[in-house]
Amino acid sequence: MKIRKDLYLLSGGYYGQLGNVYGIKYEKGCILFDCGREKSYQTIVENLSYWGMDEGSVTHVFLTHGHDDHGGSAAQFQKNGSKIIVGREDAYMMEQGSFGKDSPFQNHVMPCCSPDVLLEGDQEIKIGSITVRAYHMPGHTDGSCIYLAETAEGSYLFTGDMFICDGEEGNEALIWWKGDLTYSGEKLQKSFARLWSMNLKPDVVAGGHGNPRIGRDAGEMIMIAYKEFLKNHR
Repeated sequence: MKIRKDLYLLSGGYYGQLGNVYGIKYEKGCILFDCGREKSYQTIVENLSYWGMDEGSVTHVFLTHGHDDHGGSAAQFQKNGSKIIVGREDAYMMEQGSFGKDSPFQNHVMPCCSPDVLLEGDQEIKIGSITVRAYHMPGHTDGSCIYLAETAEGSYLFTGDMFICDGEEGNEALIWWKGDLTYSGEKLQKSFARLWSMNLKPDVVAGGHGNPRIGRDAGEMIMIAYKEFLKNHR
């Protein structure tokens, strides 16, 4: 699905897969934000092909966190030459291919992958004409990050599972799954407070599940999500 001239939804619920996968096309290839589960790989490749790209054109994969429905096909993309980028605190999940032996969610597995870049704190990364600003937002997991990508066509905020957009009119927010052993409502509240204080004005807010919110008022989803957290998730 083409969302903007350079922004695509390549996998997720629309395609019968768990975990949204977004791609930004640029002059040297394509940048992915999350890469779904292991079985999402073929769906991503098929959609890349439809839009005139292929798996070898994916230069970077930015993971919002280390869960299998977001980084499950990272190992395959890495074999193709893509750089895998994730928050340092979540690298262990990628490296061992699971949530760990202490987690009861033993069905959450993926091929092991040693990420190429481990993010610490906030960082700005230039890739060709694209600027990606990574913001460390712990809570859903300790290594959770959100990304603001700035292109010639607009600014796109990828929120992972910090919050997702929902509702018939796209004006509802869901605070996603709390099953990770490192989940912390206290940390998530601090992350929301920081995100709110940043006063971001993205043209698209794209969560790890659900629907993207598109348009000049897309940034209102940050306020809506923060309110939802304060009312129902502390």
